[in-house]
Order: sequence, then structure tokens, then C-alpha cells
Amino acid sequence: MFKKLFSGKKDQPRSLETANQLQVGDIVLFKYRESLPPELREKQLEVSKIGTYEYSSGTSKEVVLKDENNQVYFMALEEDDGEEYLSLGKKISRQQVYSLFDADAFAQLWTEQWVELESQGHPEALDGWLAQRYSQSIKDQQAYYYDRDCHGTDLSQAEDGEELRFHECEGDDDHYGINVEISDDGSTDVFLQVYCPTDVIAEMWPHGD
Repeated sequence: MFKKLFSGKKDQPRSLETANQLQVGDIVLFKYRESLPPELREKQLEVSKIGTYEYSSGTSKEVVLKDENNQVYFMALEEDDGEEYLSLGKKISRQQVYSLFDADAFAQLWTEQWVELESQGHPEALDGWLAQRYSQSIKDQQAYYYDRDCHGTDLSQAEDGEELRFHECEGDDDHYGINVEISDDGSTDVFLQVYCPTDVIAEMWPHGD
């Protein structure tokens, strides 16, 4: 009887076919692609955290990636007209924001006007993350952030979501974006975004494999 109990097959290793299946500890390797910022090309990163955004249109899983130097990036699998693509993000400081964009123009994101922003330079540290011009596409929308993977979860009764407001801008070539998040406590985070085809990922390895 004991032999029968312990002779079962071991759990099969997880198979990763899409970025939405990634979990903490998994590894992502990017290809060399011109559509990627140079700092991500042919780089291997580890999933350090998983979160979920809940919008009026549905949910989006956020995968937080960390490289060997502990630089953090944010990745989500998005969809537009049935086509999937990756949204890659890099958080920038307040000082960087005001070195890149005119302060008065950036402040207009919070007004009734729909803003046009023009970058004032292209620092080497942000090579591949910046467009020359941006147009505001979303103004003061509501969302909730969950500090967990909510895939397949009914969030209608969830109470652990952090409420936030956000603004978005699109680059003049549809490849770049800016996301501005304002938390309930008033703190503000600004992310530069790059949109890439899903095939920029070369390999994904499950944790422990």
C-alpha cells in the first residue's frame, strides 16, 4: 500500500507560453530587438513581484522584473483590437520629470485641458524610452491596484485594492507612452512606457527549472 501511495508521478514542471503565466522567481530573457530600450536587449531578468490593476474595462496583470543590478522594470500583457502586445515601463524620479518636460506643461495634465508634451532632451540613461512628443489620451481615470496576482479572481467583493487615479499620454509614433499614477495619499509615480510585440521575449523559465 505504501508503495502505491508514493509511486505516483511527480508534478510536471510549469510550461510558460505567455507573459500572463509568469510568477515570482521566474526568469525572462529578451531578444535583441530595436523596439526594445538598449538596456533590455539580450538581458535576463527575474520576476520579483506580481500585482494586478483593475480598470473599468477589466484587469491587467503587472509583472515586476529586476535585473542583476537591481534595476526595476514593469511589464504587462495588453490587447488592442484583438492583438496582444507588451507594455514595458520604467519609473522616473520627480527630478527626471522636470528635466525632461516643461513643469508648467506637465502640470496641465491635472487641468481640463488635454496636454501636448515635448521632451526637452534625450539623456543616455533613458535611451530608447522617450518619444519627441506626447499627447494626453486619458485624463483622471480611476483604478485599483492589488498587491497580488488576481488572474481568474472575482474582485467584486475584494477589499484589499488600493484606489488610485491616473493619466496617460501617447507618443507621436504609438511606440511610447507616459503613465502618471496618483495614490490615495497624494503620492505620484511617473512611468515611461514602451510598447513592443510579444515576440521580443526569447525565453521564459519557471522558477526552480
